[in-house]
Amino acid sequence: MSMTGHKRERPMSNTEREFLDEVLKNAATGTKRLMQGAENALVLWAVSMLILVLGWLSVAWPARVIFQKEIGWNSPVAIWVVVLGTPACAVFAVVSSVRWVSGWRDIRPLLAADLDAGRVVEELYQFTAAKRFQEPEHGGLMYFLRTTDDKVLVLYDYDSSNLGAREEDPFGSDFEPRDNLLIVRAPKTGYVISEQFSGVSLDAGDPLKLTIAPQLWPQSEAYCDIPWNELEKRLSTSRSNV
Repeated sequence: MSMTGHKRERPMSNTEREFLDEVLKNAATGTKRLMQGAENALVLWAVSMLILVLGWLSVAWPARVIFQKEIGWNSPVAIWVVVLGTPACAVFAVVSSVRWVSGWRDIRPLLAADLDAGRVVEELYQFTAAKRFQEPEHGGLMYFLRTTDDKVLVLYDYDSSNLGAREEDPFGSDFEPRDNLLIVRAPKTGYVISEQFSGVSLDAGDPLKLTIAPQLWPQSEAYCDIPWNELEKRLSTSRSNV
């Protein structure tokens, strides 16, 4: 296993089996998915109604002041806003939530298959350099690691995101990239069971500000299709702490 990205399959350990079994137990069932979809629909309905009312009032006020036209709460327009706006917002919330839930991947069958097979895949990576980016919402850190064969592996530092979400210092995370990494996955789901760095510590430098939209973020624990020398240009517009 001296070549970066090299893979080998081996029997699953008891600890790894217990981990995957817990993941399977906590995976969203049909009932959980339905409940979370319903909760999401209620939140979306409330938010969309609020936006509708604020938008309506933002038009009603200048109409009253500038044109002396009353289209606010005390006008006949109000009933139509309620009668038409309420079901329209409800339909929007339900449709959006159904699409959201239907887009979830049900990994339970594949997790069960991984447990039945009782095998895992070890992947060994060797790195020569590291860079990190910081997302603006919670200050979570995203690491880009250059392999010895000039590929770029992406790893999210989830602890830094959790710290930022709790309004703590994201740099308090224990995540420390080194020049060797062993990733253990379940082969059918690709689910990462463990990650273990070893070797020499890599200096990732000051974080670059991540400016692209979240839906465009590269996937963690996977190779990135952006060349190493183009990371800053493609992902960031400035070098600074968030």
